[in-house]
Amino acid sequence: MNPPLRYSWRALLPGYAGSASGLALSLAPLAWVHPAGPVAWVLAAAAALFLVYFGRTVCRQLTQIELDEVGIRVRGPAVGLLSAAIQWEHLRSLRLDYYSTRRDHEGRTMDGGWMQLRLRDTQHTIRIDSELEGFVDLVGIAVREARRRGTDLDERTRANLGVLGLAE
Repeated sequence: MNPPLRYSWRALLPGYAGSASGLALSLAPLAWVHPAGPVAWVLAAAAALFLVYFGRTVCRQLTQIELDEVGIRVRGPAVGLLSAAIQWEHLRSLRLDYYSTRRDHEGRTMDGGWMQLRLRDTQHTIRIDSELEGFVDLVGIAVREARRRGTDLDERTRANLGVLGLAE
């Protein structure tokens, strides 16, 4: 069994900084300026959204991903709600998507966006993004297991595997 994979502080820091800044900028006027009703509602709604974003970042920090010869397990802070497991023998779908942060989709590199691995069996879907430490190794293991079981990989997934250096 491999050691559990986690999101690094480097990956989590923008989430914490963004949520803290957003909370401060939306709550400060509520506390010190006492704005009119509609403005107060907008600021409160913004604060609620930033609080959700903060919670999402905390969940990512507490999430562990475990890989072994039997399958993959994601253990989140709320066991059962944010946790899932897929046995390799039940893997039905593997998809690797690329999301660009630039208009230029030609130069597909990890610098211009991020990737998301999606694994499915009949009951669960596990999504893991490329901010995870050890993401490329995890994708390599999952692809090896998918190929071993004859799982078809779509053209987009095969192209994205090439970007990671994992093409057939």
